[in-house]
Amino acid sequence: MVAIGVLGPLTAEVDGASAELGGPRQRAVLALLLTARRETLSADRMIDDLWHGAPPPRARASLQAYVSHLRRGLEPGRSRRAPARLLVSTPPGYACHLPEEAVDAWRFER
Repeated sequence: MVAIGVLGPLTAEVDGASAELGGPRQRAVLALLLTARRETLSADRMIDDLWHGAPPPRARASLQAYVSHLRRGLEPGRSRRAPARLLVSTPPGYACHLPEEAVDAWRFER
């Protein structure tokens, strides 16, 4: 089971163990996806948000790497080529498919 905390510092636990969320920009990717609340965010919009309108030349590759690292942290048992269940690629970008009870802010709103 995955548990994400956003009310306070951004944290994640997978089956009771702390999950590695990476550095500030990688954490910002997760925060963007959580804010979208299961809606697809385009890669272009995410890049614009992450680099405040001034992305580096390899921003798209960096975004893909951030998502890949987050997937490993949130789904540690998933084989490398198996489809992701929680952070999914969906044209034109990415979406977070966490259950409502997985995110503390979502539970609080309910």
